[in-house]
Amino acid sequence: MKKIFLYKNLTFSFLGKISLFFLAILIPFAFSRVSLAEEPNWPQGDFDLIQGIYRINNPGDPAPIDKEYQIIFANTFIQVRDGKFSESQNTGISFRMSEAQRFNGTGSLTISGTYEKEIGKISGTYQIFTDVSNVYQLKEATWHTEGWFKTTESGYFQGQVINDYVVLNFSCKKANEEDYNKNARGEEERKTKDKCSYSFHKVAFKVAPIIKLSNNEEKPEEKTEYLDYGDPAFNEVDYEGKVFSKPKRLIDSGARFAGLTGQVDIIFNGKRRAAKMGEVIPVSAVIVTEEDSSAIISFIDMSNFVVKPETNIIVSAPPEKDSKLKLVAGKIWANIKKMAKDGTMEVEMNQGVAGIKGTTFVCEEKNGTSVLKVIEGTVDFKSKTNGNIVKVNAGEMIEATTNGLSEIAKFDIAEESESWTNLNKVDWEKLDKEDSQNITAVKQDREEMKTKNSWLWILTLTIIAAVLGLIGFKIIKKIKYQSRKDDK
Repeated sequence: MKKIFLYKNLTFSFLGKISLFFLAILIPFAFSRVSLAEEPNWPQGDFDLIQGIYRINNPGDPAPIDKEYQIIFANTFIQVRDGKFSESQNTGISFRMSEAQRFNGTGSLTISGTYEKEIGKISGTYQIFTDVSNVYQLKEATWHTEGWFKTTESGYFQGQVINDYVVLNFSCKKANEEDYNKNARGEEERKTKDKCSYSFHKVAFKVAPIIKLSNNEEKPEEKTEYLDYGDPAFNEVDYEGKVFSKPKRLIDSGARFAGLTGQVDIIFNGKRRAAKMGEVIPVSAVIVTEEDSSAIISFIDMSNFVVKPETNIIVSAPPEKDSKLKLVAGKIWANIKKMAKDGTMEVEMNQGVAGIKGTTFVCEEKNGTSVLKVIEGTVDFKSKTNGNIVKVNAGEMIEATTNGLSEIAKFDIAEESESWTNLNKVDWEKLDKEDSQNITAVKQDREEMKTKNSWLWILTLTIIAAVLGLIGFKIIKKIKYQSRKDDK
């Protein structure tokens, strides 16, 4: 009977020691972050890819398809959420190949895929469709319709996200092209081709991380008063860098800095300081970009604004209201993905107001003239002088002055898009080298991490086996000692 009690006591003692041992091992893992390698230099959360820079295969003599793809990718906006993305986007196409030849039409990109945050790899499939329905040739000072062409291309892509950019390598697997034109004799000609114009494309995208609202951040209450354009305080703002009026309280506008280049300042409550990635942009704050500087601003309703150098803007309304932005000076590019609760986004300029529901456009304020250029969708533009409202479609632009609105005119979307992608100043030769080096480095890091993980498990299991063996040895020794004692 004494041996039975002894064995039970020793068993409970053994289990107790084992429990304490495993608890001692698990506590550090539960309350500390164990890292076996350096922090990855690619996003671990959600992010956006914006303003793709298409690598033209022959920059000295680009083909029409180069111009088309340049426009499509420059105005592409891809949202990567929970490691997945799926987008279908349209854009207007308008460009010149020479002074005597111009092209107008539409294009679309359908793209979907996955993002592996463990290795920073992004991959998937795509389809591009273009319909250039009007090709003009200048003859005797008159524009004539000469023909049209339609292209469809599909394939797959992959790339490595590193820091704030990613180069996506597109591989064409299937294509179809249909052309219609008139030859020199005025005869109609139709041609079809089932062949990729280019086997590969390279596109460099800017990576804009998504900064989510923290639960600790102050949320605006329904009855909270906030400054709006009707508030006299806005007339007391010195746009050269000082704010003389103070809002009643700091109210989160729902906007965040998702990208900063050069010197970007934020002015609030009379204080001017350098902007920081991910920080709250309060209602009535003034954002200033200096020379050779730019900023990316993301709203919680998935709107994105790119701010050019030497630009001043004001965010004027909290997220539960229809979003408002005031362009005081300079130029902004906007992609309004969708508005929360079917609301609208308003961009107020000195001479006009642009009302948007979901589109891509450019606003510019210069020398007392407010300019709107629509790249995709339709924008309602209102004159502040007489209240007249006109609809501006893709490929069209309009100006507003103290005299009212100008006539709607066409503009070169390719030229406008290039002016924005040039902000990134991509050195393709350097980027190609870095891209291949980064992919190799990521593979090496992954193999090193696997090796380190294997050795860590071997070491952990060895320690556990040694401790269990030591505990078991002591228990067996104690049992033998107790048995000899009882026999005596």
